[in-house]
Amino acid sequence: MPLNEALKQLRSREEELARVQRIGQIGGLEVDLREGAFRNSRSPEYLAVHGLPPEAANETHEAWVARIHPEDRDRVVSQFHRSVFGADTEYEAEYRIIRPSDGEIRWILAKAEIQRDELGKSIKLVGAHIDITARRIAEEQRELIARELQHRIGNIFAVIGSLISMAARAEPASAKFAEEIVGRIRALNRAHGIVLDQSGKRPADNLLDLIGRLVAPYNSGANPRMTVAGDHIEVGRSASTAIALVLHELATNAVKHGALSSPAGSVEIDARISGETVILRWTEAGGPPVVGEPLKRGFGSELVDRALRSQLGAQTHFAWLPSGLVAMIEMDANKIQL
Repeated sequence: MPLNEALKQLRSREEELARVQRIGQIGGLEVDLREGAFRNSRSPEYLAVHGLPPEAANETHEAWVARIHPEDRDRVVSQFHRSVFGADTEYEAEYRIIRPSDGEIRWILAKAEIQRDELGKSIKLVGAHIDITARRIAEEQRELIARELQHRIGNIFAVIGSLISMAARAEPASAKFAEEIVGRIRALNRAHGIVLDQSGKRPADNLLDLIGRLVAPYNSGANPRMTVAGDHIEVGRSASTAIALVLHELATNAVKHGALSSPAGSVEIDARISGETVILRWTEAGGPPVVGEPLKRGFGSELVDRALRSQLGAQTHFAWLPSGLVAMIEMDANKIQL
């Protein structure tokens, strides 16, 4: 291929790459790290993202640091130094900048590769800065909506519980049944509070974490009596409701009649995944001796069974051993993520 034609194709590709970077709000950069220096080279797209003039293509390291939002600056600079002067070969960070051109606060996703010599010393950083402001604003709006939704749902549960309690006072014969219903409503409220909790920037998605938080009220003493173990399994918002009902019923029965009704009693909860099946095992020990299976199933057991079958495609197995109840629930691994 003639040299002129090759140069023409190269320029065309460079122009296409620059256009893609402008559309995606992506700016390229190189940093010469030799001798501990930070000699910067910024692409035109980088300058546009950061609101810098063309003459800032070789800005100083200090100019970049000064542009970082004061609340993020120490964290970002410390991470940058750890990556560059440590052994990392990749660098990634999210932070805010204040653009000099218009004073706007923009969110930046910085991703880079760190090249090192044969001794492991950093020599060059090559990377990209991506403007993710729109994404971060959308995330903040979702978090605000989720918090408001959590608050409203909590109020609804509280009102329903109060109405049931008020009705029970007028009908003393129904007090026990009303107490059980209110307990189930509170369990559902806790479940919704967990899956809508945005303090960790996203809903809870670990089954073990979900179980741990649901049984926390029963572990309030000095010596926790319920242990949770198993695999990391993703769980969705819909599935968490059914799981909350299951654990509430099992825990309530354990407190009334089972292992938790005795000071020496304990419960082990184990969740494992086997192929396409999630197996949740509830094992009681140390409680009153079990004389056999109950003669009839209560409303709570029927409620749990229906919720598990309809929402999770689950099968339940109960073994009424002398040492205590062992409940095994087999759930569809795909449905538990919904």
